[in-house]
Amino acid sequence: MKRQIGIWLNSTKAVLVNLTDGEESVKTIDSEIESRNRFPGEGKSYSRLGSMQVNPSKRLTNRKKHQLHHYFDEIIDNIGDASNVFIFGPSKTKNLFEKELKKHHLFSHKPIETESSDRLTQKQLVAKVKDHFENIKS
Repeated sequence: MKRQIGIWLNSTKAVLVNLTDGEESVKTIDSEIESRNRFPGEGKSYSRLGSMQVNPSKRLTNRKKHQLHHYFDEIIDNIGDASNVFIFGPSKTKNLFEKELKKHHLFSHKPIETESSDRLTQKQLVAKVKDHFENIKS
């Protein structure tokens, strides 16, 4: 059984297109990565904590890094036994995911390809993934 996975992702969601022996399925995974929230009295680069000014950037960066890692783990859990992986999307998240995937023991020896892409409809996503894997065969 040959399982090929195409993943369109950005920092808000991932759409997994699974091609298994001619059958296709699509699954969406939403990320829980927080965007920047401002609190009342907070300036642009420092937040107010009582009468003190605190720079929260390091704490927020670490939190975002952990959320991103959790998001990638959730995607990896859903593509576990794929023979080929094709990653595409509009942001740098696809490159970060590719690096994370190559570190994972299940995918260290499997072919992983990335490509930049704009937002696509679900039918366009499926067609792009099918076209990509058909071009590999020829």
